[in-house]
Amino acid sequence: MTEIYQIPPEAGLEAVRRSLGRWRGKRVALVAPDSWIELGSVANMRLLQRQALFQQVNLGLVTRDHATRAARAVGIPVFARVEDAAGDRWSMETVLPPIDLRHPEKDLPDPPPWRRTDVVQRITRPTLYQARQKRIEKEQKYRQPLPVWLRWMGTVFLGGLIVLALAAFSFYVLPAATITVVPGRLPLQTNVNVNAVVGLTEPDAQAKQLPARTIKVDLVEKGAAATSGSSQKATDKAVGEVVFSNLGSAPVTIPVGTSVSTSSGTPVEFRTTRDALLESGVGTRTTVPVEALEPGTIGNARANTINTVNGALRFRVRVNNTSPTFGGGSALVPVVTQQDKDALGAQLQAQAEQKAYEALKSQLEPGEWLPPESVQTFVIAQSFDQYNDEEASELMGTVRVLAQGLAVNEREAGDIILQSLQEQMPENARLVADSVSVQREPGSDFQASSVSFTMTVRADYTTPIDADEVRDTVAGRTPEDASTLIKDRWLLKGDPEIYLDPAWKGALPNIGGRIQVRVDYEQEQRDASQ
Repeated sequence: MTEIYQIPPEAGLEAVRRSLGRWRGKRVALVAPDSWIELGSVANMRLLQRQALFQQVNLGLVTRDHATRAARAVGIPVFARVEDAAGDRWSMETVLPPIDLRHPEKDLPDPPPWRRTDVVQRITRPTLYQARQKRIEKEQKYRQPLPVWLRWMGTVFLGGLIVLALAAFSFYVLPAATITVVPGRLPLQTNVNVNAVVGLTEPDAQAKQLPARTIKVDLVEKGAAATSGSSQKATDKAVGEVVFSNLGSAPVTIPVGTSVSTSSGTPVEFRTTRDALLESGVGTRTTVPVEALEPGTIGNARANTINTVNGALRFRVRVNNTSPTFGGGSALVPVVTQQDKDALGAQLQAQAEQKAYEALKSQLEPGEWLPPESVQTFVIAQSFDQYNDEEASELMGTVRVLAQGLAVNEREAGDIILQSLQEQMPENARLVADSVSVQREPGSDFQASSVSFTMTVRADYTTPIDADEVRDTVAGRTPEDASTLIKDRWLLKGDPEIYLDPAWKGALPNIGGRIQVRVDYEQEQRDASQ
């Protein structure tokens, strides 16, 4: 039975080789995607064939791609359709001889004679006879005795050399010296103006620029405030009596709630508060109590002003108030004004601005700093629980504020600080690593997408002392001259200590190796800490 394996379009040669490891002793047809880049390489097809041979797998390829000549070149059968490969009558033919994976050197031809190790050694190695003759010739030269005078001359010459060597050793090699120096340091202070720019990916030491990023946070502030406006509010309804007159001969029933109103100026509507009955006959009258529909002083109507009947009864009866209505009242109540909303919105925005800095600081990463001048707030939305001129003694509101600022990573300012210090130091000076201190000055200059600030840098510098250079400088000189040369060349704390052993020569040894130079850094650190 033939196993069909669909090669994914993104799979590489190694992935297909690993997939072949799941079958052993099977017939496998690989369905290659269109324009698979591995098809055009004979070497890649050979690798697939070797993997199949190792797994004892008959390998075939299903593709319509024209670049299948590489597969046919190594003996892998190629089919145009999956149905053609489903049968069991095909097999893979190895055009090239199979390779033993456990012994890949098997069946290789013998190397040429000039590559064989035994032949090369035989050609280049001398014979034993030749080597023996050379040794005999060398031994005969040494066996001839020298003349007596020549032996005495050699003895005298050798003794003189020994004496001269001892004298030179005593004068040049035996003397030693020890020089102890304590490095000095001088303070250095400089101000570095740094500009942090949004969008910059890496620090620019030449331009003294640092990367910055924008951080944002939403703040919601809620609060309440007393209203400051006032307005007259209707409190009580006006009451009174009206007289209905019958316009016809039939009796008329006037139900409770019958609506009557004034006709001059702004109409004021009243309603009857009880049922009434007009007797039959034109001109019959009845008195009915009424009250205003709306509270307030507007219901206090003058006499003879309520003369309109509303509804179907207006054609059957006539109405009039022989006396004024009374009792309509009003009171002064607090109301909401636009100034109240503006004041409360400004108050809530100020509260949000006070919290904006701390809220933005919570989003800083280690080593970052938030310039207060870069903090900006924008009111996104605000809402209130009352409308303008609405009665209320307290106004409640909500303000949503967007706060944003620039986060500056001060840790990335190391290169800028070191370069600024190097520009201020002498040519041969070096910084004392543990003496560098950086202090950011308060205040900054904020622009649309950048912020500038000043950092005060304090450090100590010294001149490195090279022991070999000290030896070369003072070799063969007197202690006074050596001390002067050392102080002129290096920055020291005090005079160098020079000890000669022995001191009969009165000068330092001419051989630099006999001069020991001690640089007392511990003393320098103790003095600096004090």
